[in-house]
Amino acid sequence: MNADGSQAHPLIKTDPGFHLFKPTWFPTSKRIAYFRYRIENGQANFTLESRNLQGADPVALVSSPKIYDFAWAQPGRLIYTANEFRPNQFDSNLWQLHFDPETGKPQGQPQRLTDWTGFSFSDPQLTADAKRLVFLNDHGQSDVYIGELTQNGAELKSPQRLTLDDRLDWPGAWLADGKTVLFYSDRNGHFDIYKQAVTDRDPQSIATATTDKWNPEISPDAKWILYTEWPIPAEGAAVPSGKIMRAPIAGGPAEPAMEIKGYPGIASSSLVLNSSGGFPSFRCPRRPGADCVVAEAPSASEKQITFTAFDPVQGRKSELTKVAADPNEVRWDLSPDGTRIAVTLFDYKEGNVEIHPLAGGTPQKISVLPYPELVAVAWSADGQSLYLDSYSSRGTTIIHSSLTGDPKPLFKSTWEIFSLSVSPDGHYLALGPVIYNANAWTIAPFPVK
Repeated sequence: MNADGSQAHPLIKTDPGFHLFKPTWFPTSKRIAYFRYRIENGQANFTLESRNLQGADPVALVSSPKIYDFAWAQPGRLIYTANEFRPNQFDSNLWQLHFDPETGKPQGQPQRLTDWTGFSFSDPQLTADAKRLVFLNDHGQSDVYIGELTQNGAELKSPQRLTLDDRLDWPGAWLADGKTVLFYSDRNGHFDIYKQAVTDRDPQSIATATTDKWNPEISPDAKWILYTEWPIPAEGAAVPSGKIMRAPIAGGPAEPAMEIKGYPGIASSSLVLNSSGGFPSFRCPRRPGADCVVAEAPSASEKQITFTAFDPVQGRKSELTKVAADPNEVRWDLSPDGTRIAVTLFDYKEGNVEIHPLAGGTPQKISVLPYPELVAVAWSADGQSLYLDSYSSRGTTIIHSSLTGDPKPLFKSTWEIFSLSVSPDGHYLALGPVIYNANAWTIAPFPVK
């Protein structure tokens, strides 16, 4: 486009299943660099490539699942950050690559510049003489917070932190007592399942093993704790098939309930958000005799989510419905009686929610504007209203809405909140915020070769 925004037109269109972001001028202003990526079976493929000003002549500079950010140095010199391998996937280091400034073609192999621990090189920038580098050393952490709901769920008291470790913690379902929440945490280097009462300071482990376990739920008959489980793959390898596991709520070894398709995120990702949400995922209602529901979207290029009924003992049953949408933009929840699903589609301008009856019929559409960018949804305990997260660059607003609209803000925070779970008695709301700690650092003098 022109500087005044006129004559805007497409420059580069991507292939199905791929995404483009961070367009950046080459130092010569003759080419445009950008990231191109796709996620398939739990693994990411990131490429930093460039094109000429007509959107033609694509040239790859660096291809790696670990590349994170970059900056231009002297002519023909690229500085980029790459994340480390698990279990240090939240650390990154600096690398350099020489390239032809006219064609964008790489010259030689990438070279490591730092081998530090405890650092994350975000948004690197070099001074004009390339002798000083500044960057943000930022780290994100998710925790479980509990807020008390009053006024029949229309008011939320200030949430208090429940998990006190410095690892990633995400809330799941609640036990029937309405005072104990399930959650999953990577405090042992891999995600395990825990439970903790709202009045306790320490959790109790439910399922621990050298696998990743997510998304704890309670079966409708309250006999089982269910969760998803995947073996941890080798770096660069496809993620093996996952399972929904069942563990007796009274205690005892877990066993497989059924296999599931896909992986909800990126294995060994450095982004906190990639350990929450996604597909496959499942929910269980509280009504005895009702079926649980699993949502699957195994292909990155297939913009469709399939919802299927299953029983914790009998396994997979019949397909219920399909929703045509990009899985990366969808969040959902199952009503307490198991008859409906609420689906939100992330949109910068709209705040739309669809209520799909699982017995068939036309979905009900509601709007919660002026609250767009919906990133989480949870049914109220009585199934008569919804709690939603409306995200923005300034933070997240938790809202409460009837099934016909009329949203009311309950809590506004600078946090990024991506997970909600209501206790079965409607007295508490568990939330999963991501809170960042960042400081600016400088390296001077920065190596010039």
